[in-house]
Amino acid sequence: MGQATDTGRIKQMLSAGHLSVADPDTGYLRSLYACCPGDGNDAPAHRVDRSRESITRVIFRCPACGGQFDVPADKMFLR
Repeated sequence: MGQATDTGRIKQMLSAGHLSVADPDTGYLRSLYACCPGDGNDAPAHRVDRSRESITRVIFRCPACGGQFDVPADKMFLR
């Protein structure tokens, strides 16, 4: 799955209030991640801000450095 496809899918997920989605080809559950700006490691979603059902902001937490950060949807990816 390419990055452009991921971005569209991520925006749909966030508007529906989801942080993970099943891959249509494999059935594998793919979760939301972002690259840590401090050290470049993949960081999973840690907290969210919501507006009704949709997610308006995702805060990621890096497992290596412990830093918390947020990024726009086009910088997020599914893993």
